[in-house]
Amino acid sequence: MAALNLNANLPVYIQWPDDAALTLIQRRRAYQPLFTTMRLHDQKQLWRGIARDIRNNHTFRPTRKQCREKWNALKAGYENLERLINRNPDDYPTCTPSLHDERFHQELSNEF
Repeated sequence: MAALNLNANLPVYIQWPDDAALTLIQRRRAYQPLFTTMRLHDQKQLWRGIARDIRNNHTFRPTRKQCREKWNALKAGYENLERLINRNPDDYPTCTPSLHDERFHQELSNEF
């Protein structure tokens, strides 16, 4: 009888090392002009290049999809922390910031 995998449809969460997350932020910043002018579909190539840069410079090996998801999580975390710092004047829903939200807040504060 085959074993049943009960976790098959659960999302897989990976822990990004700080140095790889910082490289992600720096590369995403460098590509900002291209991200603002390219169609969403064409941005896959940019994310693929960012993932390749991280793999070439770190032991961490993310995919382009993982890079995009981490970027979106960092951006959402930054916005959440900004709301908390500013006492949430618009009464948006907030949550407890993650370690990366706090650690990279300053790096992300140079809005781009």
